[in-house]
Amino acid sequence: MLFYVVLIIVNMYVCNLMQRVPSKFARKYLVGVNHDCIMMQFRNIVWPVTVVLTKSDLSGTLSAGWPMFSRANKLRAGDVCIFELVNREDITLDVHVFRDHIEVMH
Repeated sequence: MLFYVVLIIVNMYVCNLMQRVPSKFARKYLVGVNHDCIMMQFRNIVWPVTVVLTKSDLSGTLSAGWPMFSRANKLRAGDVCIFELVNREDITLDVHVFRDHIEVMH
């Protein structure tokens, strides 16, 4: 299962404090998981990131750990991040970053 986000500018900074997880992905893979920390792999480094689920619509947000990941990897407006679930049991995501892609084919 894959999901992607296109990073946007908010107040002249890339929105890097939290990152939304699509509700379809959250409902299928994150609801009922007995831990709130997932692992993101990028460039042979594993990043622990906290996931916060919203009960009203069962969407999710990557919070603690996401700012460090985005700053360390110099994510910026226009970058596309593809998140690929590679381990469902431990909720491990491979992250693929494509630089300066404003439009993404669906």
